[in-house]
Amino acid sequence: MDMHRIIVFLPCHSLGDFPTWLDEGEADDLLSAWTAAWHPLLIAAAGSRPEWASADFTPPDITGAIAIVPDSVEERFTTHVDSAALDGARWVRRVSGRAAIVAAAAAASGAAPSPAAESLVADFHALGLAWLLADLLARRMRSEMDLDSSGFDQTVVEAARAAVDGDIDAARSRLAECFGALEATRSHYYPVDVWLLDTVLLAPSTLGTGLDRELDSPVSLGIVATGEVVESWSTTNPTAMLRMRARLEAGSLSIVGGRHAARPLDLCTLTEIEADLERGRGVWERHCGHAPRVFGQIAGGMAPILPGLLTARGYAGCLWTLFDGTPLPDAGGSRILWEGSDGAAIDAVARPPLDARRARTFITLADQIGTCMDHDHTVVVQFAHYAGTACCWHDDFRRIASWSKVCGEFVTPDELFRRTAGAGLPVSFPADAYPVALPVEGIPLRDQVAAELSHAAHEAVIAAETDNAVASGTTAPTPAPPPRRHGWLARITGGVLRRSSATSTLVLDNGLIRAKVHQGSGGLVSVRLPSDGGNRLSQRLALRTTRPAPAVGQPWEDVHERAVYSGMVADAVDRVAGTIESRGRLTGSGGDVGSFVQRVSLSDGLPLVILEVEVQLTTPLSGPSLESYAACRFAWHENEMPDILRSLNLEPIITERWRFTAPHVIEIRPATSRVERPPTQILTLGLPWHVRSGEHMLDSVLPADAAAPVVVRLAVGAGLDRPGSVAIDLMARHV
Repeated sequence: MDMHRIIVFLPCHSLGDFPTWLDEGEADDLLSAWTAAWHPLLIAAAGSRPEWASADFTPPDITGAIAIVPDSVEERFTTHVDSAALDGARWVRRVSGRAAIVAAAAAASGAAPSPAAESLVADFHALGLAWLLADLLARRMRSEMDLDSSGFDQTVVEAARAAVDGDIDAARSRLAECFGALEATRSHYYPVDVWLLDTVLLAPSTLGTGLDRELDSPVSLGIVATGEVVESWSTTNPTAMLRMRARLEAGSLSIVGGRHAARPLDLCTLTEIEADLERGRGVWERHCGHAPRVFGQIAGGMAPILPGLLTARGYAGCLWTLFDGTPLPDAGGSRILWEGSDGAAIDAVARPPLDARRARTFITLADQIGTCMDHDHTVVVQFAHYAGTACCWHDDFRRIASWSKVCGEFVTPDELFRRTAGAGLPVSFPADAYPVALPVEGIPLRDQVAAELSHAAHEAVIAAETDNAVASGTTAPTPAPPPRRHGWLARITGGVLRRSSATSTLVLDNGLIRAKVHQGSGGLVSVRLPSDGGNRLSQRLALRTTRPAPAVGQPWEDVHERAVYSGMVADAVDRVAGTIESRGRLTGSGGDVGSFVQRVSLSDGLPLVILEVEVQLTTPLSGPSLESYAACRFAWHENEMPDILRSLNLEPIITERWRFTAPHVIEIRPATSRVERPPTQILTLGLPWHVRSGEHMLDSVLPADAAAPVVVRLAVGAGLDRPGSVAIDLMARHV
């Protein structure tokens, strides 16, 4: 029986209701069946371009057809098929995977293999995907794809026959005509540039053969890596490094980065960020001969001071995304002008990237491009994946772009910002909207907090030594940082911090601040200034656990409503050389859950109460990190409705978050008051994570577990002019 048709049965009634809702397996199966039908052997044998039919309605006459039913559509097809209509066709059913479908269809058609055609098979598969995407995009843009006048169908057949006959030059020429015809149809209904970015992410585990394959890509690339990964790359795969440099020189690849490490930006000081940027830039220059002109990072957050830091270092653009899945504030478009806290701005690509690892990305791609066309002045579509992890459909899509711009043009990030200069719409974000780092689940919280404390203390020592050197004139001052909105950071010129004399067993008073310890709990019962007399803050230690969520059908409870806190019971409260020392137990409903030692002292010359705390639990912690932890709990008057400010890069920002980072200072600032009242300040001294446990309560998470206790210092002050500097000074002195 002669074959003269190729039909693929799809789960839709028209391409207007093409199933973009398919799961990953179904999407892969459908694309496999459709693109398999475009194999040159099959097209040459049938003498016609592949067509599609609804799985719900069998065509009245399919005699002489190669009929392909995707395996995921089999059940639906079987339900609706007219068994009488099965005769006269050669069927490919219950077969999965493109290669297997091609083999089954070729056997059904009786086509003889053609080794000469193998070099162009991938291009024919890409042509099939291009035809599908072009048609879907035309419909998405409320138009139709008109190929009748172009002779597209006949050209496809000619290309396939030339490939089978071994006339590769003729086949490539006809393929170019086919891709050109598809591109011409889009220019009729939406003649604008569509910019495509292929963003390849590097990690130490992706520097081998996966990276080698990426460097073979026929389209332009952007490589995203930290300085640490680049240093590893230079030793583990130097050949790939040389190939990358060659593509960099040719302009078909650009490097995206800037930072040396991926430490969360919200835990860093300005000085630390500047040093990290300089070190990262130096690594790229040393190993690649070029410094990145586009900033991007896989993880580490974003910060409102970055635009100023980046523009000062010659960056032309930024990728406004974090590839580890951390969400960023929605910028509302593809191209923006990101404005920072100091008034500086930098061009950025802001629409979230598409996952190049998933078949679903390409099933929904026409919708994604159409959405950008509807809403963006400059259309940018970004694909992202770790080296060597992209799916075969991304390879097909790259191949499409190497032939035509029917779905857009791949450019490097450098080229994109050069060719779309001035296209970004100004966008700024509230400082509190930037992402905060969260503990990594699966790693003991104690270890994470202890690591952050160690890192923060190390940076504090460097900052203090730099300040001292500048003050003494032994080194040149560093360039001035961007203007600050508030004065939380300035050099401290006061005396040495030391413990004050006592006024009674439970009270410390240095004339500037007065602290009283509770006899029963051993925590702070009050902190007062002589000027206002009212209690500023109370404090105690506790272990927080969280009850399980209610069962389905039961009344819903917020996670804070399910929090359970231990008690704090002091076995002894003593005066030790101007310090009040409390020793005792943390108690729960089932008995003791931990032990503690807390020492309270005052600072000479400052309104500052210093807390030295160590907690040891009886059993290891379990459950989510910020729902099960040891805490230093603070509480203020329930009638007060203050603003809570947290330190972000040593700058104060008002926060409305219930979970946040503040490695240096938290300030409780009266919102309104008839009498001006200095704010209350908690110097966290490197403790990164804090949880609002109520409207008037705050937990600072401590590095405690059943292992040996870790000594942690915090401080409570009021009316400090430069709390950031005091925090840095305290941290440096106690390393």
